[in-house]
Amino acid sequence: MALTAEGFERFLSALSSDRDAAGEQYELVRLKLVRYFELRMCPNPDDLADEAIDRVARRLAEGERFTSPEIMRYVYGVARNVLLESWKTQTRRQKSLAAVPPLEAESTDLENQARCLRECLDATPANNRDLLLQYYRDVGIAKIHRRAALAKQLGIPVNALRIRIHRLKGELQRCVENCMRDRS
Repeated sequence: MALTAEGFERFLSALSSDRDAAGEQYELVRLKLVRYFELRMCPNPDDLADEAIDRVARRLAEGERFTSPEIMRYVYGVARNVLLESWKTQTRRQKSLAAVPPLEAESTDLENQARCLRECLDATPANNRDLLLQYYRDVGIAKIHRRAALAKQLGIPVNALRIRIHRLKGELQRCVENCMRDRS
């Protein structure tokens, strides 16, 4: 289930009653979560941080209530669960390496995925495609600065940009999955 605007708004409200302070607090929480996952050598720490925040926001959208100190304990508890799930998934993947198809089959599958991704990106409206490519262009601190600049350029808060990208990425992923299914 994707992050909803209502859930995100409730999450911000739980962080602070002041909208600007809530936005700053959100960025700080997200950066701490990304660092938490990076220090534990997780692949895709940004995605894991977003997943933890999404889960908390969903609980808030379902009517759960937290005070400001409680919300932080809950966020870190959820992050720990996301971490454990990530490790479990990694372990399963490592155990299934013996069952990996021959390199030729994997290569063909990757080529099909690359073709489907190119086709789906080509079918994406130019402004959305450019936004996605800009959003994922940099790494490290440059990535954070780029994303802040993109949000400022669009005249929206960084968290609204993150939601927009999340939706665009979901649409792109569905397109690639449908394309791969059609090629099977």
